[in-house]
Amino acid sequence: MKRRNFLKSTLAGSAITLGAGLSLTELANSQSQPSGYKAVVMIFLNGGNDGNDIIVPTDGAFKDYQKARPSIALGSGDLTAFAGSYMGHSMGINNALSPLMPLFQQKRLAFLINAGTLVQPTSVSDVLNGRAKLPPFLFSHPEQVQTVMGWTGDEDQSGWGGRGIEAMAGYKSFKAPLMALDSSGSTLVTGQKSRFVAANSNFSRNLGEANLLDNTNPWTRTIESLTRLQSENQAQAEYARTFRASFLDGVELAKVDQVTPQPSGNFANTDIGKKLKFLARTMHYFRTAGASRQVFSVQWGGFDTHTNQRGATTNSGSQTQDTQLAELAAALTAFDDSIKAAGMDQEVVVLVASEFGRTLDPASGGGSDHAWGSHWWVIGGPVQGGQMLGQHFPSLVLRGVDDGDPGGRGYWVPQISSDQVAGELLTWLGVPQEKLLTVLPNLANFSTRKVGFIA
Repeated sequence: MKRRNFLKSTLAGSAITLGAGLSLTELANSQSQPSGYKAVVMIFLNGGNDGNDIIVPTDGAFKDYQKARPSIALGSGDLTAFAGSYMGHSMGINNALSPLMPLFQQKRLAFLINAGTLVQPTSVSDVLNGRAKLPPFLFSHPEQVQTVMGWTGDEDQSGWGGRGIEAMAGYKSFKAPLMALDSSGSTLVTGQKSRFVAANSNFSRNLGEANLLDNTNPWTRTIESLTRLQSENQAQAEYARTFRASFLDGVELAKVDQVTPQPSGNFANTDIGKKLKFLARTMHYFRTAGASRQVFSVQWGGFDTHTNQRGATTNSGSQTQDTQLAELAAALTAFDDSIKAAGMDQEVVVLVASEFGRTLDPASGGGSDHAWGSHWWVIGGPVQGGQMLGQHFPSLVLRGVDDGDPGGRGYWVPQISSDQVAGELLTWLGVPQEKLLTVLPNLANFSTRKVGFIA
């Protein structure tokens, strides 16, 4: 193999590192760090997940729901009932997510009703009358993905996870504080001054022909020697530091598969199952290795369901919302079991979110179109679960009191801001209150800065 091709294959297969060129090990040795371990995991459902087919009232409002979306509404037999009343309604959850019901009953899971991006508290009348200050590029996938993750404009590509870590004292000592899984462009874990690790969930100790766990391998020795090259040219020196950090991170991530036991959860052999299995092992490894604070970004799925939203896999092989939710629920329960078995029950909080919801009014072809607010959820030992949080459940009536669409298709104006959710997670993680508004500038527009899912 030619040296040029070897370098290309090595970099393509490595754990990509961005920003300051210190490796995980070098960063961990640079400063003191806080005691204990805490981690926030965002599982981001790509495409705009339809919350209208997740949590559904089963009382009189059920007729409104079925009338508004006859072609894609869940039937009564498609719902698993919640015990009791929430927000003045009896409720059911999509059967695809029914494996999560025990977590809700154990008060480990809370639903965030009608959450989304907001610049400031916004009413339906403000939107319909053109008085509302709206999030930038509302209804556009890429911008709304970034906004949920904390993007504040083109001049600053960082997210709330990256800025939050950097707001904590001694953050340079944190071992692998920011990690994106199978995605090298995650806004959430992008910092202003630090880098994130882009990890591949398919464990591999090989980079091209180099075996990262065999320091006698000639290719490994060659690449290791190349990482020590230095230059007086600033750009070349930064490249060399980043290349070295990438190599050393790859070595450390390869050790996860070598030394960390299989998690106890029953993970299915699905894409999201593999991702969360990797994550369970990786978190266990880094916690044992001395990590103190971590934020993980997992982007997954295809929830842009303009067509074929309901039912089983389509004739073309595409998954529907229902089939994806079933895979997600199975993976989440296996992950939760693994975290508890690893002794991390009170140390991990998972947020499941998406860039926006979808229209109550169906689209042609058995789907729905881009809208605004949707239902998110949080899972973990620190979560005050068994709740549905928010001001009220949206009226499932087209052109009703909660419809913020001038065309009357059913856009819910969010009651819970993505910044409020992020603020509560970062406060739990340890970000000082005096720095929270620097991390989340729009949070200053909200008199209530907590949602209430963590005590």
